Amino acid sequence: MGTCTICEAPLSGRQTHFCSAKCKNAHHQSYTAQHRRGAERKWQLVQSFGGKCSICGYCRNLAALAFHHKEGKEFKLDMRSLSNRTLKRIMAEAAKCVLVCANCHAELHNPNLTLMETHS
Repeated sequence: MGTCTICEAPLSGRQTHFCSAKCKNAHHQSYTAQHRRGAERKWQLVQSFGGKCSICGYCRNLAALAFHHKEGKEFKLDMRSLSNRTLKRIMAEAAKCVLVCANCHAELHNPNLTLMETHS
């Protein structure tokens, strides 16, 4: 047939990429795999929200865009959650959010901390 993607052991039966659960987990659960999966899912989710901040239109850096919850939050939509939860649960949580940049997100959470008011 073929060999395991991780250890190159011979595959048997219905195995197509990995010879064991240990090798499969080494591939899917490694830090690198989780980071890649989280980044890919965030990019897809950001695109489904229009690809830019819903307040100011910022669209330059994926890391600077966040999902602000308008209503009850079950979990954050950060890279860790995006890489380790099912797409169904991610989409249900995203439906409670708006896409905003880091600056607009900070202002939403701290509307009373404008520089003019704090230094007047």
